[in-house]
Amino acid sequence: MSMKLAVDCGHGYVKALSITGQRILFPSLICPPPGSVDLGEFGTSEMVRMDDQPYLVGEAAVGHATPLWSRDKAGDPDTLRLILMATAKLGAMGPVQLATGLPLSWFGSQHQTLTAALMGYGATIQLPVQPARRLWIENVKVYPQGVAAASVLIAASDREPGDYIVVDVGYRTADYVVVTKGSKIRMDPTQAGSLEIGTHAIAAELADGLEHDYGIPFTAAEVETAHRVHVDGVAVELAQRRRAAAALTSQRLKESLTEKLDEKLSKVAGIVLCGG
Repeated sequence: MSMKLAVDCGHGYVKALSITGQRILFPSLICPPPGSVDLGEFGTSEMVRMDDQPYLVGEAAVGHATPLWSRDKAGDPDTLRLILMATAKLGAMGPVQLATGLPLSWFGSQHQTLTAALMGYGATIQLPVQPARRLWIENVKVYPQGVAAASVLIAASDREPGDYIVVDVGYRTADYVVVTKGSKIRMDPTQAGSLEIGTHAIAAELADGLEHDYGIPFTAAEVETAHRVHVDGVAVELAQRRRAAAALTSQRLKESLTEKLDEKLSKVAGIVLCGG
């Protein structure tokens, strides 16, 4: 019997949900173990094998793997591997029925190729301290991201009838769609799309500010979840800097929405933010 799963392989994190309600979340990072790593240690604690090839996945790959940044998810082997890894982490074995998504701006051009790339895709996966198991995707549905959030958030709320903008903020992109609430929920495909701005922009802005002030290079990954960094042995608190970076990113998001939607932004009954 096949297992039904939903996996969102974002640029920052992989989120997955089983039909039983089990959830997992881990960084979208995967790479072979570096040559300096003692494979014996990682073989028992952190290393994952996929068709007998070793990988570090998620938290174990922090500091070793580069973030996913490809626009072409169907053509990105690491994206496909992470989706299959997520199904394994949720306990899948054998055939899997998968639901996944794409940003709105990429959906039209990529949903067929991503469906084709995932259909039948499989491997033998061995998670740490678990026996190896064979699993494959026997059926896949690719949905436009943001649309599901729009229907759930507006329909399930006590909001008055009218037009709303739903903005689903991800790690790299933010999906937006104009939704009209009446006797039923309607969405306008001419007023929907993806913006090249997400939560990663906050960490990038924070890192750039530190480099500007102290003359030392910082990466977004270094400061993304940190409360403080150290410069020449002195602690630099990040809370206030992060708030300023978030405010600047929010302003850029508003400016981008204004550019796309023009006067519509000022005429809606409300703006609903989700994701992040």
